Amino acid sequence: MRRLCLLLLVCCATATAAPDQQEQEMALSLSNDLARSFVLAPELALDAGLRAAAEQISAAHLARGKALISGWIAEERQLRAAAGQSTEGRYLYFAVWARVLNELALWQLEPGDAAYESATLAALRGSPQLCKLGGDSRFGDYAARIVRIQQLPAAQRAAMLASERALLAHWGQQRPAPAAWPAPLPQDAALALLKSGQARPALPPTLAVQLLSEKQSYAAMGREDQCLLQLWWFNHQLQQGVAPATALNAFRYGTLIHASDRFVGMFEPLAATQPTPGRQTYPGLATRFQAEGATVLQFQRDGDGKPQQVSVIGRKVEVPGIRGVRPVAFENVFDAQAIKYLTDNKPPSGTPLKLQLVWKLEGAQP
Repeated sequence: MRRLCLLLLVCCATATAAPDQQEQEMALSLSNDLARSFVLAPELALDAGLRAAAEQISAAHLARGKALISGWIAEERQLRAAAGQSTEGRYLYFAVWARVLNELALWQLEPGDAAYESATLAALRGSPQLCKLGGDSRFGDYAARIVRIQQLPAAQRAAMLASERALLAHWGQQRPAPAAWPAPLPQDAALALLKSGQARPALPPTLAVQLLSEKQSYAAMGREDQCLLQLWWFNHQLQQGVAPATALNAFRYGTLIHASDRFVGMFEPLAATQPTPGRQTYPGLATRFQAEGATVLQFQRDGDGKPQQVSVIGRKVEVPGIRGVRPVAFENVFDAQAIKYLTDNKPPSGTPLKLQLVWKLEGAQP
């Protein structure tokens, strides 16, 4: 909540500032926000040399990131003005914030060179300590990568750090398009296997209690336990002969920190707010970042015609500030509401087992 209050103060303070001062204030706020994703918590069990080298890399990247953000704010102002759109501070701020969040997501999904991928596979086959990141789980982006390097032999670490530096250098540049979303999502596939009763590897004890005894949903699990399930499924996939690149892509999507993870509950309407009957609720995060698009759902029917096994098989999302690349940080922003809408509203009999929901903002934009 403190973070939201600070954000609103920045938006309000910059609304009446001169453009140069406004851009400086926004750049400072967004740079400080970015820095949270590069913190290595003191409790992380890292060798001193690795921690020092990793912090050197992150400091250099954050300095470059601040310069990128300043340029993006100026670019966004120019593009909005040329298109006849408002250049008011709040619109600029959220557009550039969306771009920063998407750079984080693209970076998390991008594979490295062959040696980097091979070493990452080796690390992920190792200790469950990979999921213990310390600090705020919404900002464990960099920590997760450095903890993986800690699991590797010391002789491999310098090359891995060099690869991390190279991947960070891709920020703000044209990248190859990220691989497609895995279908089904790894957590859904893992839970389906557990439910099926088929032969499988043993679960870590903490997951066995939550998923088999307490029947918890994936969404209700803590971030560390979600990571453990992703790691369990990743190793099971490799044992089943799945191509390493496919398994790695699924793991990266499964552990990706989406915008909806970073701001869980922050922009949502009050629980007492009742949606219009028969209409899906527009997610508060999507409203705040002006996201629009479409969600394609696939489902089965039970004996009463009610939707079962609902899953998202297609996403097309547009977010102001993100141009020329997929807005991967926001692509799942409508997933939960889309699934809820379908399960709460039985489609007419004869409806195909695929349904597209279109998400469009109406009225004045906040």
